[in-house]
Amino acid sequence: MKNPVEPPEDTVALFVEMNEKDVHFLEMIIIAYDGVAHLRRDWFERDGRRFFKILVSPDLVDELRRILDNTKKYIQIGEIRTSL
Repeated sequence: MKNPVEPPEDTVALFVEMNEKDVHFLEMIIIAYDGVAHLRRDWFERDGRRFFKILVSPDLVDELRRILDNTKKYIQIGEIRTSL
């Protein structure tokens, strides 16, 4: 069985530390950018912190990081990891 944390071969997974209550807001932002990425609703807890998984095409990782940086003005986004 494939590890649920690992992304499909043609995508990159970013793990974003954030509150569950802000997931819907971030999802709407990502959708507004015409499907630049896919925010998964499942989460992973590491060291008492909650990380949500975002799947993105390798060529759109930088754009997604810019979107996340801009979104920090409106919701609390913590650490962004490429692995757990």
